[in-house]
Amino acid sequence: MAQLNGLTYGTYLQQIATMAVIPQNDTNLMNIAPLMIAYAENRLQRDLDFLSTQTSTTSYPFTQNVNTLTIPTYQFIVPQTFEVVNLSGVSSPLLPISKEFIQNVYGSGSTTGLPQYFAVYGGDSATTGNTSQYIIVGPTPDQAYNTILTGTVRSAPLGYLPTISSATASGTTGTIIFSGNHNLSTGATVYLGGFNPIGWNGSFTCTVNSSTTISITLPAGTASATFVGYAANGSNTTFISTYLPDIFIMASLIYISAFQRNFGRINDDPQMAQTYESQYQALKASALVEENRKKFQASAWSSYSPAPAASPTRG
Repeated sequence: MAQLNGLTYGTYLQQIATMAVIPQNDTNLMNIAPLMIAYAENRLQRDLDFLSTQTSTTSYPFTQNVNTLTIPTYQFIVPQTFEVVNLSGVSSPLLPISKEFIQNVYGSGSTTGLPQYFAVYGGDSATTGNTSQYIIVGPTPDQAYNTILTGTVRSAPLGYLPTISSATASGTTGTIIFSGNHNLSTGATVYLGGFNPIGWNGSFTCTVNSSTTISITLPAGTASATFVGYAANGSNTTFISTYLPDIFIMASLIYISAFQRNFGRINDDPQMAQTYESQYQALKASALVEENRKKFQASAWSSYSPAPAASPTRG
């Protein structure tokens, strides 16, 4: 298999620091790295609608005589398809329509049966959709049917590690407890940023103590953290960093232009952000074609690159 010139979190920082002409261990760079990654990855995921971010779940069955389904907002960024499973175990797709149709045709709730239609209904009023989103169906379910939902999600970011519960120091040994499994190995490089005292910030070789705990060697005199920042796995990779490192870097450099104060007409290099943006757009165009090919949404609903000389569909 061919070697992929992808990026880990560590090599990503090296690339950004080199192209931005700043030290890799620059405190400000370390502090903005998570938001820079979020900016680049969110742009790519919104622009390209990756096949890799489409998932499905069977975790949300209907309740008998209730015509709405409550889905946690984190489950999907964009709901796509909805299937209902009848009592014989056979699934059938629900047709997406407007909520007004369901309200007019099935509004009284007196018509029950196997749902045939669904509509996105809105978010919970308590948090204006930050907690839950609702789907309304018709007819109203006459049984507690199972469902199969598919949609897109946000992929875990480059360098992903669970949030830190505590960071304590004893001598020169720092102990970090994560809120979940870190999946690190002893000897891995961990990047820390946004901590107080500043002795916690930087790159460290970790020792794994348990599935949720690691230890690192701190500079002498570093106290326990009074403010906990973030941790990143230096060897972590993602689909984007592995298969689209070129456009990932371009999107990141647009963000870094603001950090370098080169984001407008009166700055030292007013064309910097525009140049990166134009490169991003050029790379996005070819990446979009490739994503559509994966989904058999290229020319003539095939998986082949567009061919101007053979554009009519075959009979």
